[in-house]
Amino acid sequence: MTFSKKVVAISGSPRSGFPNKKSFTEKILNLLLEGINPADLKIFYPHKMNINYCTACMSCWFKTPGKCAVKDDMQFLKQEIEDADVIILASPVYVYGFSAPVKAVLDRCFSMFDPFIISDEEGHCRHKRFKPREQTALLVSTCGFSERDNFDQISNHFRIICNSFAWAAGGEILVPASALGFMRDAYLEKYELVKKAGEEFASNGLISFETMQKISEETMTPAEYQELVNPFFKKLMDRNSVEPNT
Repeated sequence: MTFSKKVVAISGSPRSGFPNKKSFTEKILNLLLEGINPADLKIFYPHKMNINYCTACMSCWFKTPGKCAVKDDMQFLKQEIEDADVIILASPVYVYGFSAPVKAVLDRCFSMFDPFIISDEEGHCRHKRFKPREQTALLVSTCGFSERDNFDQISNHFRIICNSFAWAAGGEILVPASALGFMRDAYLEKYELVKKAGEEFASNGLISFETMQKISEETMTPAEYQELVNPFFKKLMDRNSVEPNT
């Protein structure tokens, strides 16, 4: 069955979107999208676009409400995000948070918000959207460490974003020990689960807690992961080493 709603995916691995580079985060994103099977899909690679950081000039609040003063590709991308029914944020864990390309996009969405402060349902200070509408967000993230708790910060950030942006949180696809993704057949079961998660979302508008837990399960102890992965990294280091000039 084809998913009829408009899906916009932000593929935030700096290695994504290139035919000659491998991005494990992009692989997981593509498997999720395969399960969702959207009829209307747009994937954006912010690291390949001209998106500057937010300068906090406040023009979008007080001079041109809702319109950013910085003229670049974010003008187009912001409109795509606002028009989407489903927004997917895909990012590897970079220093326990979103990658810089994704963070730049989120920061530039500042112009979506009214300057006046309100309280949310939990009593926290928030800004409300200028033009809120019914939207759902999904998080896709991978991490090079083996423990699931390395996703705690990015997962918490995602939930706060959903609250602030008035997005319904549709689910989180979190895959630890991402170095195993480049080892043949190491993650075949998880790949099938990611596709299943996409199918669940397409059918129910939500990924089940059980499926998310299985995807994020730790596959081995930290010591076992180190013993398996470090020799692989050593081979890569030796292969790419260059003798110093003499």
